[in-house]
Amino acid sequence: MKKFSTVLLIVISLCLLSSCGGDEPKDPGMDAVAEAVFTSIDTENMAQIPDAYVENMMQIAPDGYVSRNTIISSVGTNINEYGIFQGKDEEQTAALKTALEDYLAYRQELWMDEYLPQEKPKLDNAKVWVEGNYVMYAILGDEELEAAHNAFSGCFEG
Repeated sequence: MKKFSTVLLIVISLCLLSSCGGDEPKDPGMDAVAEAVFTSIDTENMAQIPDAYVENMMQIAPDGYVSRNTIISSVGTNINEYGIFQGKDEEQTAALKTALEDYLAYRQELWMDEYLPQEKPKLDNAKVWVEGNYVMYAILGDEELEAAHNAFSGCFEG
């Protein structure tokens, strides 16, 4: 009986240790992450960014990510935009981060100061974040930028 109890205790301990997740990042799934961010900010008059824009403007080929959720303003009165990309591994995730940083730099280069000058701070303060194999960029006002970041990072806590 003592031997059985010892073996049982070892098995339970191993099960508990393996359920802690180890080094594996939490993967809440793209749908959950996209929903959390989408509902954290005002997305009225925003729509999905077409595949051609992602490939040509962002320089991210369709095979450069597992899934994506990219949203842009559908009205010409603001430059609100954000995107969430899921990489298949660390290498692809790093490439996505670089591509999105390059995209934001490209947007800065193209900016015309006479075009919606009140919107320029959004571009100046645009951010890229990485959580596990997910990369998110955002061109939003300060409050929405913080809300989107909190929603994104909150999906990976716990």
